[in-house]
Amino acid sequence: MQSPDKLSLAQLREELAFWSFLLPREAVQFLGRNLPLDKLRDSLPAFIGERLRFGLYPARITDALQVVCSREHAAWGQPVDLDQSRPVKYAAAPSVSILIVTYGNLNLTRLCLRSLQECAGPTPFEIIVVDNASSDETASYLQQVAASGLLPLRVVCNAQNRGFAAANNQAAQLATGETLILLNNDTVVLSGWIEGLTAALSANPSIGMVGPVTNSCGNEAQLGTPYPDLQQMAIFAKAYTDSHVGMRTDPGMLTLFCAALPRKLWLELGGLDEGYGQGMFEDDDLAMAVRARGLQLQLVHDVYVHHYGGAAFNRLPPRHYLRLFWTNRRYFEKKWQTTWQKR
Repeated sequence: MQSPDKLSLAQLREELAFWSFLLPREAVQFLGRNLPLDKLRDSLPAFIGERLRFGLYPARITDALQVVCSREHAAWGQPVDLDQSRPVKYAAAPSVSILIVTYGNLNLTRLCLRSLQECAGPTPFEIIVVDNASSDETASYLQQVAASGLLPLRVVCNAQNRGFAAANNQAAQLATGETLILLNNDTVVLSGWIEGLTAALSANPSIGMVGPVTNSCGNEAQLGTPYPDLQQMAIFAKAYTDSHVGMRTDPGMLTLFCAALPRKLWLELGGLDEGYGQGMFEDDDLAMAVRARGLQLQLVHDVYVHHYGGAAFNRLPPRHYLRLFWTNRRYFEKKWQTTWQKR
């Protein structure tokens, strides 16, 4: 065990390292309040523009310029609500359990649930939502949906925000499906999404986890194509997936805005590591754990899921976000004895 003096020195070094990480990014934020850096960066060399990205949008998972799709969908009503005429019911037990964690952003949760209703296909599924003490009307809305019977939905309401990993672990404990799909509440799915992901997952026993392509997630799955609204999103997505039928690639990691894996594997891995607290780096961690079992990750190019991105984290104060990012990155690097590689 380290002596108090050595422990203090280690803590001091860690704190100094954090400040050397923080101050350049806060300087960019300060300049961004006085200069149009978000416009200038596109004319700057790529390596400078990429460094500006994280400083300008410290509380976003990905580039804010790629998340331009309207949060309204007139075809589904304003505010968006479920279709009372089409309850989703299955005679068979669910083979897929969809795990969703909510923390505010009720308007996005409404969009997500309506898309799940609209795109319900032949595969029986259940939805388990864990609300992390939202301060808006999210919890009461979810309870109303569960009582309505319009979706096969179960709700757990936490008295405090337990973080992303713990909430997903709660949901997984209640799951009965052979396949788990982790899905953010700031997503919109399209027809055939469950069938596409489960088919890819079951195609080869060496595949441990799969995920779709998207507009915004910060890694290889991000196509980076903005569109103004969800109608145009559906048009774009169909054209892309139709032209990439059967295409699979091996990504460095899969972002947990949407990812599918066998429940058996989840149990073997022990779920998500709750050491990441409020959240961030759980997806890198899960990818490492899956690969450590000798299994592959797979990006499914004929399944597209829209992702608004950063819906929960962009509510954090910038310095809080950066502290969380730093702390969890260090936790990840120490756990896996590696240096995190930004994608």
